[in-house]
Amino acid sequence: MILPIYFLPLAGLLIGILISLMGGGGGIFYIAILTGLFSIPMNQAVSVSLATIIPTTFAASISHFKAGNVNINVGLILSAGGIIGVIAGSFLLGLLSLNVLKIVFGLFMIFMAVQMIFKNFRSKKSFNKGNIILVEEDKTVNIAKKKKIFSFKNFKGLSFGFFGGIMSGLLGVSGTPPILAGLYNMKLSSVQVVGTSVMVLFFIALSGVITHTAFGHLNWYLVGLLAAGTITGAILGPILGKKIDEKKLEKFYTPFFIVFIFLMGISMFF
Repeated sequence: MILPIYFLPLAGLLIGILISLMGGGGGIFYIAILTGLFSIPMNQAVSVSLATIIPTTFAASISHFKAGNVNINVGLILSAGGIIGVIAGSFLLGLLSLNVLKIVFGLFMIFMAVQMIFKNFRSKKSFNKGNIILVEEDKTVNIAKKKKIFSFKNFKGLSFGFFGGIMSGLLGVSGTPPILAGLYNMKLSSVQVVGTSVMVLFFIALSGVITHTAFGHLNWYLVGLLAAGTITGAILGPILGKKIDEKKLEKFYTPFFIVFIFLMGISMFF
């Protein structure tokens, strides 16, 4: 069944609430809905999706920033990697097969999901032991270790941001899975992962629209209809989130995120 386009604001509202609560830019959802429910051509769906992600993630970022859910330093590191990735992805788009790229990213996301399962298990098992070791370490050695870890965290953040950006540059999506995985691996709380991810995805989407403008024409009428709903949903999401028990969200978020990454990885093969 093909829906009339005046239902786009309602679809945008639902997506906006979802991504503001769970993190991400919603690119995959936008493209699936635009092409599957509204029969919009793929080239227009990609450009509309990227353009719509900008106001959605911007509005969600402001709401989460006011709520204290955004880690600015970590967000800027991943954003820098994301912008580089968008530029690289746009350059590689004309050189590599899209099917090959989808398989590569599918394997990458499945690897991330498996890695997070083991990482989550190990962190729970060694949490108390790790605290004791840190207390007993010499202060000088501990300071040097912290500097080393900080440097590695920067590199790790840039790497995950780069993969998110290159996904956007190559596939026209927001690059949500690598960004969420990067923030998760950098030990942010579930609330900070959600808040910081929308900030990073805003910069990736903005760069993506600029670099993808040459590959298709934006239908600003469709952008306006969809964005009207997504902005409203992005604003309402954090408000609704305050009414949800953070401990319950913490328990639900990790398994949801792992399953989400795994399914997105499998979907790349189809």
